[in-house]
Amino acid sequence: MEQKITNVLRRNSEAYRAGHNLIPNQGGQGSSKNYSILQLFYHLAKNLPEQRIFTITSYALPHLKIGAIRDFENILKTAGENVNAIHNKTDKFFRIGESIVEYFGIRDSKGVGPRRDYLYVNEINNRIDYQDFDHLFQRTHICTWIDYNPRNEFWLHDKVLPHFRHAMIKSTFLDNPYLPKGEIRSIMAKKDKPEFENWWRVYALGEMGKFEGTIFPNWDHGDFNPDGLPFRFGLDFGFHPDPDSMVKVAIDKKQKIIYLDECFYKSGLLPDDLIENVGRYAQRNDHIIADSSNPRMIAALRRKYNIQGIHKTGTVAEWIRLMQDYRFIITSDSHNTAKEFNNYVWSDKKAGIPIDAWNHQIDPARYVYMAQNQMRIPTKAR
Repeated sequence: MEQKITNVLRRNSEAYRAGHNLIPNQGGQGSSKNYSILQLFYHLAKNLPEQRIFTITSYALPHLKIGAIRDFENILKTAGENVNAIHNKTDKFFRIGESIVEYFGIRDSKGVGPRRDYLYVNEINNRIDYQDFDHLFQRTHICTWIDYNPRNEFWLHDKVLPHFRHAMIKSTFLDNPYLPKGEIRSIMAKKDKPEFENWWRVYALGEMGKFEGTIFPNWDHGDFNPDGLPFRFGLDFGFHPDPDSMVKVAIDKKQKIIYLDECFYKSGLLPDDLIENVGRYAQRNDHIIADSSNPRMIAALRRKYNIQGIHKTGTVAEWIRLMQDYRFIITSDSHNTAKEFNNYVWSDKKAGIPIDAWNHQIDPARYVYMAQNQMRIPTKAR
């Protein structure tokens, strides 16, 4: 039987060949992310000349058996393998070529197993905690794959992605030409229905779900500033435990779009460290708009950079309401920025008071917007 080759399989294979050792797959329903990773596992196990150990795991063995392992057996049958001959059901492994493909449920095992060469964690945001993943990841020599439906932010987005080089692969049902027409119709039936807005975003578009009541719900991932608009940098100074944070901003007033590209988001920086981090992104003549609450740091940065503190006219809420007229495009690597947009809500909506949290990228973006629209609110400084 012919193997089903999808765009998702190709992209995972390319990421592996490029030398990435962490390949997250974020995708919606029917995108083939699980099936494609398992196809790649089979191909590697079958063709590698020396013995390698592969691990397939999820939160529990019953979940694994009716999902990933059932799919893996179908892949083996399609490839012409005698599944019964190579499957040791007692010890829960397949012998393929020179390699071993083991499987276990994290909650059903006494530990996370011995060391391995390749790892696949299925539905990593389904009852799997960071400690379990970290133990598995640290014991994997060559490459780790994970997949998930992006229902909401979880530990992956603050404990893993910002700290490890990785190749993020996002996919939707449109990446899978083999998806049954009935399932496609079921997905499409939910399009443009208000009650399914968040479902459509997560399971159809494969984008991160949003909490109800966020201040800036109108955002998506995309390329930064594709039309080559002038850009500035926004800089926010952190006071422990808050991070120092810088974001690159381009504003399309005509199309009502604000483009954001996260530069850095780090806590505990000393003044020299902060100056060095700014220099990794901004050139001498690039315009930086900074939080005016730290004039000493601004003066130190001004020795090397074109920086000014923002003149704070009006209230935060007034500026936020102006920015709500815009759509935001956030680059796919801007993990902290996306997390903030998913968590930034009103503390007191009636009084116009936003939560004093989840704003370390949003505030410097607002400084840039304020600098370009200072005359919109000509009130006294607070």
